[in-house]
Order: sequence, then C-alpha cells, then structure tokens
Amino acid sequence: MGKDTKNPLGTPTIILVGIGAIISAALFYFMFNFADEGNLVMVVLTASLIAVIMFGIVKVLTSISRYNN
Repeated sequence: MGKDTKNPLGTPTIILVGIGAIISAALFYFMFNFADEGNLVMVVLTASLIAVIMFGIVKVLTSISRYNN
C-alpha cells in the first residue's frame, strides 16, 4: 500500500494557525504586562481569552478536516 502524502488541510490551515499564533503571542505579552502591574482580574481574563481563541481555532480546523474528507 502506498504512502499517503496528501495534506488534508492545506493552505487555509497554515494561515489560520499563523493568525492564531500571532494573536496568542500578543495576548501573552499583554497578560505578562498585566501580571507585572499586579492586575489579577485582567490576567485571568486574558488567559481565558487565549483559551477561547484556541478552542475556536481547533473547532474550525476540525470542520475543515471533516469537510475535506
């Protein structure tokens, strides 16, 4: 049996993951700034926002994968 070399997700996946990485990096930067200021509420909210964004990216990647198969 031949090796399956087809990329199931393609270019939209790379773009989506890249955008998610940039947004997450910015949010981590702000989260550490809020931590330096001692603002616990904003640290928790920023961490929650990071989790929501990552959950959304996983849901979109799952739907793209299911659509392609």
